[in-house]
Order: sequence, then structure tokens, then C-alpha cells
Amino acid sequence: MSGDSEPPGDVTEMTERRAEPGGAGSDAGQRPTARRAMVIGGLSLLVCIVSFVGQTAATRRVQETFEHPYLILWISHSFWIIMLPLHTAVEKLKRRPRTLAALRTEVLVASAALLVQRGQAADPRQYRAVQTADPDGVRPAADPRPAGHASGVDADGVRVRATFKDDEDEESGAEPAAGSIESARALAARRPWWVVVRVAALAAALVGLLNASAYLWYVAVALTSMSKVTAIYNTSCFFAYLFSVLLLGERVRLAKCAAVGVSIVGVVLMALAGPDAGATAATRSSELLGDALSLACACGIGLYQVLYKKYAVPRDFHSLYAVNFMTSLLGLSTLALCWLPVPALHAARIERFALPNRAQALLICANALAGVAFNAGFMIALALTSPLFAAVGVMLTIPVMAVVDMAMQGQLLAWNVFVGGAAILAGFIILTLAEYHDSVRKAQRADDDNDD
Repeated sequence: MSGDSEPPGDVTEMTERRAEPGGAGSDAGQRPTARRAMVIGGLSLLVCIVSFVGQTAATRRVQETFEHPYLILWISHSFWIIMLPLHTAVEKLKRRPRTLAALRTEVLVASAALLVQRGQAADPRQYRAVQTADPDGVRPAADPRPAGHASGVDADGVRVRATFKDDEDEESGAEPAAGSIESARALAARRPWWVVVRVAALAAALVGLLNASAYLWYVAVALTSMSKVTAIYNTSCFFAYLFSVLLLGERVRLAKCAAVGVSIVGVVLMALAGPDAGATAATRSSELLGDALSLACACGIGLYQVLYKKYAVPRDFHSLYAVNFMTSLLGLSTLALCWLPVPALHAARIERFALPNRAQALLICANALAGVAFNAGFMIALALTSPLFAAVGVMLTIPVMAVVDMAMQGQLLAWNVFVGGAAILAGFIILTLAEYHDSVRKAQRADDDNDD
């Protein structure tokens, strides 16, 4: 978000006063330029790398004396609730702060855009925006339309009317008003609480997959080395690309396949470092289980990244504030729903419930705050770029984590760590260039369409 944007006036009725995407009065709505999106995405990934190292080290340290991975996970992900209040505070500290009403409108329109693009704008019918020019530029009198219509006038004297989409259009398979910001504004104006409830339900569905996958990571950290957990976890880029092709319809491109292939080779090379020659059979078995859990976690996280991009990122409305709103909803869903397995795990004697002492609590809080920073940065990168770019970018944590792991254990870096890290870096550079060229190509195509 840019701190130089003009603050809009108080928003009392969303269909009557709106900030045009990209215009003064809003930093939301218009997708950033390809270069700006890549820069912000790259900076977000840098935050991810630093925070991931801190989170992994804190998790490993606390589980040496407090082996309760699910409880640590629940606390950590519940901390995501603070993302929206923190972003709101940052907005209010700007030189030209936006009003709370404007921020509320931004979140509602972004949330409504999710429902519009998924064909869920109404149940069972959809809203669509119909504009009729007012030749005199005068706000019309009350519109005596029957129930089922919502009317308003925007800042340019254009009447905006939200109507229900005809059932005949639905039966004929006609393209719904997906991507229409006017449709989203009309829906947000008429049924704001319904929009919030539907998006909250979406967050609850996503958080189930996220936490189930993340739990495997927390368990694996205690079973094998941090560098191997990090290396195998980051094969999620392979699954992210696979699911992107299957679910998002992304084209199979040679450059991206090459980037993934080079990165996977780097991961395999780094994972070759097994336990010490004198390790016991129990240690080897433990590391093997940890590796398997890390791989299962990578598959789940890759699927989550693509589903988040598909269902939780509006195509026609881009807002970092709305991204953090979704992050806070994920945290709220974790806090409200994901405590339920705690008594079940206790009863099954899988993970006995216990409260941490003061030192353990501090480490858990450090882990949680690092997790907030990591996931906030990752979701921003995911929203501005693609699941593949975000996943491969986070793979840079592998060589960094290997250095940290070796430093903590007092060992020298093996040859495979250097070669594998170089391969991962090369794959990331190839993917960055491919992603940038794709973004430029899409922007040029959009400009040509607008010119036509």
C-alpha cells in the first residue's frame, strides 16, 4: 500500500461513493505493475526466509523440553488474528491515514469479489451491476422498484442498480458477472454481513487443510534435522505447480519446469546428508519417519497454496489490507475451531495436555510471532505473484537453514550442501525471470484489450 494515496471521504453508503481502482482515494483495486508486484513479492519472501529460520529454531528448542506439537501449532496459528489490527494501526500512522469506514469498504468489496467470481453472489441467484446514465448528473429520486433490487448513485452521477441474475442465464451456462467490481460493490452494499459470514466459512475450510499439513511439520521437526525438514518441506513447489496446472489451468512452460527441476535436484542433493555413521537404528527410523511426514506436509501445503490462490484471492480487486483480513480470519478460525482435537489427542494419549512453564511460553510466543511474520509475508507474495513463485522463493530457506543447522551442531558444510544450495538459487532465478516475463505479457495483453 502506498502512503501517498489520497484519503477518501467517509463512506456511509458503498454504492454512492467509491474510489476508482488505481485512482486517488484508494490504494486498492488495481493490480500493481509487474515490476512493483515482483519487488513487493521479493521483499515479502525475504521476510519469510528470516522469520522461517527463527520459527524453526524456536520450535526445535521448545520441543526439546515441551513435546506438544499440536498445542504449539494451535497457539502459533491463533496469533494470526493480530494481523488485521496491526495493519490498521499502520494505516492510521500514515501521513494521510484512511478512515476506518474506507478500510471496512475495502475489505467488504474484496470479500464480495471472491463470491462474485465463484458464482456465489446470492443464494440461489446472483447480483449483477446495471448502470444507467443520468443525463443531468442529478441524483434520482427514490426508485420504486420491487423487492430484489438495490439502487444507488456513484460519485459520477451514474445510477448503480443491483439486480438478480435471471434463472435462464444460469440454465444456459452464461458467464456470470465474475470479476465485476460493480457487482461486488452492489453485493457488499446490500448484504455485508452475509458476505462476511461466507468468507469466514471459506477461511474455516482452508484452515483445516493448512493446520493438518502444518501439524506434520511440527512433528517432523522433533524427529529429524532442521535442514532436512526444511529441504523436504520445500518440495511443496512441485506440488504447487502440479496443482496449479490441474486447478488453476496454468500453462505448462519449459522455463518453469526447468526451474522446478533444478530446485528439486538441489533439494535431493541436500537431503543426501543422512544421520551419522554411528547412529542407532532407532535414530535412523526416527529420521525416516520425520522425512516421510515432511513430504506429506509438503504435498498438503502445495495444495493449500493453490486453493488459497483460487478461492481466497479476488481476480479483479487487489488489496494488501484484504489479504491481512483473510489472514486474521484464518487465525480466528484456528482459535475457535482447532482446539477441538486437543482433548481428543489427550484422551488417545497421543499428546497429553500440559501447560508450558515461563521459559517454554516465551519460546512459544517467539515461534508464534515468527510464524505471523512468515505467513503474512508469504500470503502477500502469493497474492501478488503465483503459488509456484512463492513456493520456490521460500526454498531459499534451505541453504540458509543448512548453515544455521551446521553452526548449531558445530559441523562443517558438506559438498552437497553447497551444490544443492546453488541449484536451488539457480532455480529461483530462472523462475523469477519466467514469472516476470509472464506478468509483463499479461499486462501488455490487458492493455491491448483495453485499447480495442
